[in-house]
Amino acid sequence: MKEKQKKTDFKTRRAAWLLVTGFGLLMSIPFLIPRLGLVALVGFLPLFFLDRLLREKNIRHPFWYYYQAFVVFNILTTFWIWFVSPVGAIAALLLNALQMAAVFAIYRAGSRIIRARVKNPLTADALSLFFFIVTWLTWEHLYFDVEFSWPWLCLGNAFATTTRLVQWYEITGTVGGSFWILLCNALLYLLLTSRQRSGRLGYGIAAATVIFLPILCSEIRYATYKETEDPLEVVVLQPNVDPFQKYGIEPQSGLDARLIELMARETTPATRYIITPETFTYNIDIDNPEQNASYQRFKTFLKTRPDASLLLGALTYRRYEAIAKPTRSARPAGAGQWVDFYNTALVMDGDTLYGSYVKSKLVPGVEIIPYEYAVPILGKIIQKCGGSSNSYGTLGEMEAIPGGDGRMLGSMICYESVYGDWSRVATKKGANFLTVITNDGWWGDTPGYRQHFNYARLRAIENRRDVVQAANTGTSGLIDQRGDVHFKTDWWVETAFRGTINANDALTPFVSHGDYIGRTACYCFLTLLFALLLWAAASALDKRSGRDKPAAGNA
Repeated sequence: MKEKQKKTDFKTRRAAWLLVTGFGLLMSIPFLIPRLGLVALVGFLPLFFLDRLLREKNIRHPFWYYYQAFVVFNILTTFWIWFVSPVGAIAALLLNALQMAAVFAIYRAGSRIIRARVKNPLTADALSLFFFIVTWLTWEHLYFDVEFSWPWLCLGNAFATTTRLVQWYEITGTVGGSFWILLCNALLYLLLTSRQRSGRLGYGIAAATVIFLPILCSEIRYATYKETEDPLEVVVLQPNVDPFQKYGIEPQSGLDARLIELMARETTPATRYIITPETFTYNIDIDNPEQNASYQRFKTFLKTRPDASLLLGALTYRRYEAIAKPTRSARPAGAGQWVDFYNTALVMDGDTLYGSYVKSKLVPGVEIIPYEYAVPILGKIIQKCGGSSNSYGTLGEMEAIPGGDGRMLGSMICYESVYGDWSRVATKKGANFLTVITNDGWWGDTPGYRQHFNYARLRAIENRRDVVQAANTGTSGLIDQRGDVHFKTDWWVETAFRGTINANDALTPFVSHGDYIGRTACYCFLTLLFALLLWAAASALDKRSGRDKPAAGNA
């Protein structure tokens, strides 16, 4: 008898680990293999069946099973963080998976309350899965706004190489894709587990509608969408400077000369914008840039191209005279002196500095010490683990920067291009096209820089703006308003190219209204959570008073 029980336990645990692995593999495929975004529509099924198995077999410590499932998902899709910082990679992968597992734990806790009150198993499953959907969407919505933020694996990003199927992101944004994935998985699970013919028919029709109707609408929108004809010529520079040897190895004057040579080779009298990667130069006083030698070199060159504006990625600073700390990120620089450092995009020509934008979605542990104001010791801990000891300065929201030709642009710096609800603000403020200036060489020749480039395609659809990506060592390219790539460079080459994009001033529903799906999910989550707490309290009172026990005559 004991031997038989051992075999049963072994089979159960083996099935559980197969489901753990199946979830990690299925959800990783859309992020790793181009044009397979639709796999995400079934990717959560192993996780739902894992939850069912854990409940039915009453397996101890269930949290570790679904936590491991999310760890597998995170490692397979974003293992390349290791090449920047092994310690940071371990922390990022495990903590991101922990947050996902916490969302699932909240769902399971709510599910137990629902199953205790709702006697119909299929209805209980449906209510539980609805609670899971709104809980996950609430987490995604809030995750975009916290300081410890790594939303790279927002589920809607799974369609970054299948953009033809999600043209409706112009209405919903990427979180709409997350909703689509979760809803499809939930309906398919209910279809597969329903024992009643009427239930299978209803869920089958619902699943087919939810899967194919958005695809049909997207295909129609893709075929009928026409860009407004407002062309402008841009030149994109990819100087290919090794990011690990960028400062102090080669003189900045030499780097500037290489960049100016690329500019001179590609620009024409028709060129309106020249785009460089982020942090190409440094040590620019944002209030008095004329003192910087690099700034002067580029200004001198631009006098030979009077109709061109340069978008320059630079590390800048601002000094303050104050007794008290003037900003949260300011650092002491002497008696009564403070200084802020920024990762900045500057737009200039040979005569004028038109404006700037400061990167404000910062990389945790590298550009920002999350919540250091509340836990001061975090800075020392992160520094000992190989991270930064201070935070960069930020702005409150995205800005649009004017150019010399009267148009405006929005410049997403580095992984800000993952934040759709953030970057749309530049479009709302008048940006006629978008740029991504980045340095993706930190990760080596891995899926990291390819994923990053493809996320810009989603921003193009959400905003219906052409996107120009300029990467130091990653992939640079041009993306149109349907998310199609018109040109992209190879990895790890020094190059520059010239192309034409269209400016646009129309606003999409997503640009106008933002992440309303995430906000709605938050309200639904709070409402359901309140209802579940009331149910739990009522169940506890019933149990305490004995009302949940059968009467003596009915025993």
